[in-house]
Amino acid sequence: MVRTLLALDYPGRRAEAKIADLGLEAHGYEVAQLLTAPLPDALTGREYAQELLRAHGLAEREPAAILAYCASAPLAQELARHMVEAGRQAPPLVFFDAAPLTAQDITDDYATVLRQIDASAFEESGSRTDVASLIGTPEELVGAMREEMTRYARNSLAEDLFDEEEVELAAEQIVRVYLDLLTHQIAAYHGSAPAWGGDVVNIVSADNPFQGEWPGARATRVVRTARDRAGLLADAATRDTVLSLLA
Repeated sequence: MVRTLLALDYPGRRAEAKIADLGLEAHGYEVAQLLTAPLPDALTGREYAQELLRAHGLAEREPAAILAYCASAPLAQELARHMVEAGRQAPPLVFFDAAPLTAQDITDDYATVLRQIDASAFEESGSRTDVASLIGTPEELVGAMREEMTRYARNSLAEDLFDEEEVELAAEQIVRVYLDLLTHQIAAYHGSAPAWGGDVVNIVSADNPFQGEWPGARATRVVRTARDRAGLLADAATRDTVLSLLA
């Protein structure tokens, strides 16, 4: 019988390996990737997880585990709580390089986004959006981010001699891509760290500083590896650890 694993791993381009690189399908598992387009617009962890449940028809699924990479971990926890509230068994959570998300994490990632849109403009003027002061009002924060990213994108595209209609269309597409990522992070930050009656295993890279108990977990086991962050999910030892946990 094929066992199902639910995976939350943000689909954007990155240097680090992904959960898909573990190749768990070759070992008899069906891996359902939940973070697929269109992504939720919800700005709390609980609502984001509810939208994932609806979008993927998970009401009757009994997963062997929920896997989550990095900032997706709080969303996996919210997903587990929804399943328990629906009368199902508490699924174990397997995290990779997870740590509780902070406002500074989102600030840093937002700065990276602005640099990617227009590096020279960012170096010249930085950001007008104070993430730390707006994080408590996520709708206002997203609005400020959207406005600023749109300005950055329009300015960058205008310099490339696009006409006005092309600039508007391309700017909207660029902002949508980045806003999906930032919404995912903001929702994770606004997770409630619920106790769902299950355990967490956090498999971390060599330089991950977080070794603590995961908030809301019944028990936490941290498995530290010798791999760097980029190679964590491409390592056969990581795959073998996951398989041993699921056996």
